[in-house]
Amino acid sequence: MPGSGHFKTSFPQDMAVFDTPFRRLWLIILLLGLVAFPFFAPRYFIHLGNLVLLASIAALMLNLLTGYTGMISLGHAAFLAAGAFTVAALVINFKPPPPFWLTVPAAGAVGAILGLLASLPALRLRAVYLILSTVSIHYIVTLTVSLYQSNAGFISGINIPTATLGPLKLENSRTWFYFLLVVTVVVTIFSINLVRSRIGRAWMAIRDKDIAAAALGVNVAFYKILAFTFTSSVTAMAGALGAYYLNYAAAEEFTIWLGIFYIAMIIVGGIGSILGSFFGAAIITLMPYLLDGLFQSINVPPRLQTYVFAIQFAAFGLLIALFLLLEPDGLVAIWRKVRTYFEMWPLKYHRPPSSTR
Repeated sequence: MPGSGHFKTSFPQDMAVFDTPFRRLWLIILLLGLVAFPFFAPRYFIHLGNLVLLASIAALMLNLLTGYTGMISLGHAAFLAAGAFTVAALVINFKPPPPFWLTVPAAGAVGAILGLLASLPALRLRAVYLILSTVSIHYIVTLTVSLYQSNAGFISGINIPTATLGPLKLENSRTWFYFLLVVTVVVTIFSINLVRSRIGRAWMAIRDKDIAAAALGVNVAFYKILAFTFTSSVTAMAGALGAYYLNYAAAEEFTIWLGIFYIAMIIVGGIGSILGSFFGAAIITLMPYLLDGLFQSINVPPRLQTYVFAIQFAAFGLLIALFLLLEPDGLVAIWRKVRTYFEMWPLKYHRPPSSTR
């Protein structure tokens, strides 16, 4: 970075993700903080952390599809539902239930098939027409799982047994936190390397201008199908993990609003940024709980408590509008400014050396 005193003199240094001591230091602090978090936090906070990790995986996949490939999807909740109900169908139709290490990959396979089907309209449609096609996929999938749930005789949802991975039994929030943390780290590392590979460069070329990408030799159809298939598969596995964590799967949970929430996550966090996916997932997931805590702390009159849900949606919409107007690049842009300030400190201004000297 110019002016920071850290210069890159080789290609591996240039390709390093954490390329300065400042970034490596804060990465170590972050990891140590996450490892220590379950030992000091109340169980309720650990539960919220698990919800954020689950949302982060799905938000990251949507950011790969929308932020890096340029295909907007409102059907993200459908792939989560497909993963959850794949697990539910295997659990209630097979005795004894299939093991955890088999049902989650099966959910990923179902998600890949649905992603392949959803990608076919993307080969011909763009912009609002593509959005409408993903909405149709959402309603087809959610109607299917709703009919399956009702025909199977489960009114309020299907119970999912406790997940067991060999000797490890995922039966409490702390164990789930560490397991989901490992899964999130693995998915993140894979995604970082993916966007820096030939596939990622092809996706970004399609996002910027698919006609120019095709003229340069990029197989646009193949990479669009690959983007939908890969992200849908991982999203379905995230839905399967969510079903195991909550110990139930209910069709009523996967509404079109859930897909809008995930769009909000990548808008607030930063479209086209892997780090922004985590920022957005944390803010959007925790915002309803923060608002509930705020209303409880100020003793809202009972007459006004009926409007709490409407206030939450109003705050949600206001947050998206503010970011679109004031910071279109999301929270990650604010973080980059703060990071640059501390990396350059105490030098507030940096002037390049004069070329005449």
